Amino acid sequence: MHASPRRPGGARLAALVLLVLPLAIYSFLYLMPIGSMVALSVDNGELGRSLVAFRDADRSDANARAAALLTDMRAMDAGTQGATARGLNQNLAGFRSLFLNTARKSGDIEPTMAGLVAFDPRWAEEQYWQVMERNTAPFTLRHFGQATGLVLDDNGRLTAGGDDIYVQIMWRTLVIAVQVMFVTLLISYPLAYAVANARPRFAAFVLVAVLLSFWTSILVRTTAWVILLQTSGLVNAFLLWTGAIAEPLQLIFNRFGAIVSMTHVLLPFAIIPMMNVMRTIPKSQADASRSLGAGPIETFLRVYFPQTIRGVAVAAGTVFILALGFYITPSLTGGPRDQMVSFYIAAFVKESLNWGMASALSVLLLGAVLVIVAIYGAARWAMARSGGRA
Repeated sequence: MHASPRRPGGARLAALVLLVLPLAIYSFLYLMPIGSMVALSVDNGELGRSLVAFRDADRSDANARAAALLTDMRAMDAGTQGATARGLNQNLAGFRSLFLNTARKSGDIEPTMAGLVAFDPRWAEEQYWQVMERNTAPFTLRHFGQATGLVLDDNGRLTAGGDDIYVQIMWRTLVIAVQVMFVTLLISYPLAYAVANARPRFAAFVLVAVLLSFWTSILVRTTAWVILLQTSGLVNAFLLWTGAIAEPLQLIFNRFGAIVSMTHVLLPFAIIPMMNVMRTIPKSQADASRSLGAGPIETFLRVYFPQTIRGVAVAAGTVFILALGFYITPSLTGGPRDQMVSFYIAAFVKESLNWGMASALSVLLLGAVLVIVAIYGAARWAMARSGGRA
């Protein structure tokens, strides 16, 4: 007889559950907000839930449409009326007042097209009915259409021809993130080199300075740069005192101020990974290179720097991803043409209460990040394969 395989006991099963449970909880807590964001980006809100009778009405019969609309209005409470009117107004300016005024008097209006037009002549305009007909489904792509410059045709399909302002803002966000990444790497590489290779006291001093900056609030650091770079700030005062300039420079509330302040905030995220990689490089390699006749520059370029590429890549990716989502720093130090997509996401959430549009922009930003990460991973995989064949 063959012995049956041993099943894990209760203790081993409990240990396995305890090991897997934190990962499951983390994955759930991480994916749940993303799923909620995606759902909100295509949710039609009260428009898709309140215009029930209108959705089922015969579109070719004007009186049937009018009667169905008034039926839906009478079934709504005040909160639903306001939410529906706000959603319609996001599609067509001026629709909010028309819808609310009609909804409040819906009980006194004759349920015909003539009755609606007699109450408000604007109901004779077809554009208002087209907006409602396009927004009776529970799900919609209009937020993505507005975010990408596409528009919905009469069949509900996205076509070109809309305003691409948010595409320009997304591109601006990517450009600023790349600019900040390069400036941060140029400054952080020598600092990381100093921490990894300088004398212990100097290295400790640089590391403490970096960590102090890391531990300081982002808002405090951003406000400090506003004070330093303003026209009457310390930087302009010093340049005027030295005679380098004749009048104060505009160093803040523009792209320069945004990049400088963002670079300062992100420096620790670039220095620490590069420093950790540099500390693993044996100093004997540089001594061996020089003993073979290579100078300091050639030793750095051919022996030292190639081994730090891994740390530079990690630092660049970290800084780039973090810069894409910056909100406070560019909003305080940049100008109107330097605001990133997060600024507009916050505006949709706090000012216009347009959660669908905010979610759509967030999904597009997340998609851009995933595409960039995928390209980066594919490039690293290709380089590793080519290196392996060599």
